[in-house]
Amino acid sequence: MEGGLRVTHPAPVGTPPVSIVTVVYNGAATLERTIQSVLGQDFPGIEYIIVDGGSTDGTLDIIRKYGNRLAYWCSAKDKGIYDAMNKGIALCTGEWVGLINADDAYADGAVAKIMKAVQGHPETNIVHGDILVHYPNGATKVKHAKRSGFLLKYWEMVLNHPSFFVRRGYYKGHPFDPSFRVSGDHHWTLRAWMENPAQFRYLPEVLAHFTAGGASMTNSLGRSLRESDRMGASLGFNWLERWIAYGVRTALFLPGMAKLWFNERVAPLRHK
Repeated sequence: MEGGLRVTHPAPVGTPPVSIVTVVYNGAATLERTIQSVLGQDFPGIEYIIVDGGSTDGTLDIIRKYGNRLAYWCSAKDKGIYDAMNKGIALCTGEWVGLINADDAYADGAVAKIMKAVQGHPETNIVHGDILVHYPNGATKVKHAKRSGFLLKYWEMVLNHPSFFVRRGYYKGHPFDPSFRVSGDHHWTLRAWMENPAQFRYLPEVLAHFTAGGASMTNSLGRSLRESDRMGASLGFNWLERWIAYGVRTALFLPGMAKLWFNERVAPLRHK
């Protein structure tokens, strides 16, 4: 199934400055908020594309509701979130591409701020910023990007992927690896950082809202270590680098989970 302006009004248009992609599967509970955050941006000419993985929960009804304001949408089974992201990027025609998942949302004015930040910076391929994390109990906390190559390489995804905007030309030679289940964005980002950290541009503002779910609280150390070791191997880590990554991730796993638990359960009580 498919729809959107490309289907109903397929007349050729000029290249838009920005394309935004939302990938979704059974996201009826949160998708409308995401859509509204994109359509409500105060930046002209945004091309908005939604890639659905074959939802059965009413997601398609929400997509059709906004069909006359979407550049394109499609619904078909995929091989996971990173496969869906690759499909969405391939459908884009804009110079810059943003990826915002169906349980997240852009902050007001985020796209305009990002596009202003890249003006006059042809060396920049990736723009990113901070996010506001929303916990299930209603608490919120700003998560600042940690611009540390060491932590990105040996620990976890310390940059905030929901805030990323990437040149479409850069994505053409740098797709996501769909074989990863939860670490595909980390793998992609680390590969880009190892290639050239100077191509990243940081904007110290909240650019997106991120919904913290149960998966991050239940992700096991074993799964984390397996995916991280496979990531290191695919990026050419030598045996010493792989052991350093193993040690750092093992040492920081429990403190990281404790911090997540504290932010969700204890920190809100201090502000009541």
